[in-house]
Amino acid sequence: MTAARTAAPAALASLALVLAMSGCTPGEQLVPEKGAIVLATGSDLSSSGVRQDLIHDWERRTGRTVRIVNLPDTADGQRSQLLAAGQSGNGGYDVLNLDVAWTAEFAEAGVIRPWATSLDGDFLDSVAKTVEYDGKVWGVPFNTDAGLLYYRKDILRAYGHGAPSNWGELKDMATEVAQAYNREAARDAAAGHRKKRPTMYGMVAQLRPYEGLTVNTLESAWVNGGDPDATSFTKGEQVGALQQGIADLKLRLDSIMPHEATTMDETESRRWFADGRALFMRNWPVEYASVAEKLTPGEQFDVTQLPARPSDGKRMSVLGGQNLAISAGSTRPAGARSLIEALTGPGSERCLLERGFAATRDSAYREAATAPRCPLPPGGAERGEHGATGPEPRPDPRTLHEALMAAAPRPRSAHYQTFSKVVQIGVSAYLNGRGGTAIADRLARQADDALGGRGDQRTGRPVRRARRRQPATIR
Repeated sequence: MTAARTAAPAALASLALVLAMSGCTPGEQLVPEKGAIVLATGSDLSSSGVRQDLIHDWERRTGRTVRIVNLPDTADGQRSQLLAAGQSGNGGYDVLNLDVAWTAEFAEAGVIRPWATSLDGDFLDSVAKTVEYDGKVWGVPFNTDAGLLYYRKDILRAYGHGAPSNWGELKDMATEVAQAYNREAARDAAAGHRKKRPTMYGMVAQLRPYEGLTVNTLESAWVNGGDPDATSFTKGEQVGALQQGIADLKLRLDSIMPHEATTMDETESRRWFADGRALFMRNWPVEYASVAEKLTPGEQFDVTQLPARPSDGKRMSVLGGQNLAISAGSTRPAGARSLIEALTGPGSERCLLERGFAATRDSAYREAATAPRCPLPPGGAERGEHGATGPEPRPDPRTLHEALMAAAPRPRSAHYQTFSKVVQIGVSAYLNGRGGTAIADRLARQADDALGGRGDQRTGRPVRRARRRQPATIR
């Protein structure tokens, strides 16, 4: 991938060359691109912050403008609107900010264009996989995520413990420490201490029936021998991994979690942890600053990789994050590519890491002296929710880098959304005690059918495959 262009596309000769490389027709080559680059994204990108600052920096350097179109707040709403606009050809979008799980579906539906050039070797291997489908590259990784284990460092230390190494150790530690902590809190309350401490549970996670439940289920299946690259849950070493993973989730729910975990998303589980009601929490790095802001002064927490599976000591997490892709209907493909290259370049990725995001490039995690230079003025902070004026609290970059290196994408299937809904319905029913172990056994077969596009398990109707449009290739 080439570096972001720093000059406005004013010279007609060079513009004609760019347009010719973009797959435009001979007539189009003579017409300079006009108008703002339209970027469709969730609301998090439209607020002030580092990503908005990077966009403004590109505007200053190129003389072009970017118009941001806000999509619905929910991921399902964003996906539906982008698919509908892309398939109708009426969206008017140039750049799409996509969840990493959407690549295959959007490529298959013809809503995004192939990137045509391979990514450079600086992108993390695990992250680069999220833009690959059907032997092609369909975008560029923007920011990424890996699940982390949050833990109350002060409380564990008080009872002689550090971070757990595997899930069995976590369960035992959570049971022991939470019980001891609650007994001590009850004695303090009986003695008339003014500050009443809330009941401490061992752990919280995202078990509401939405994408977070699918993520937690996949991680639990992988810990139990599942292979992130496998395409079936009913063949080879995959047999039993999904069922055992679901059983482990149920065991943790019944033993160390509040039942309210079945209604929790990232925000609600973070609130429980920050309010002192959970010893451990599985969550994304983006919640780190919020936890740091909400904890009472003197209370301490830290993060580490998710616990290892006992068979080989491997730590595994599902990758999150967002990728940037060029809309199939874009009328400004050269400008769209220039913007994407700028937002995902080495300097920009270093800015993202310095301001609280997980960067997609390996070079961003180097020591400061050898890392790419962030082009933005120093001393800024990701603003908005926290109103911060100094650097955002963030996880140790070394911990984050290690977690990303061990993380893996969700199944790369054009039918991933159907698969995820099937998992959510089945696992939620199992966690809430409706149907017993038969649900877990049946779910592995249903998951395979969903990934292969062999039917919608809720309706019994076959899944209709979207006809792939043949968009122009952007180079």
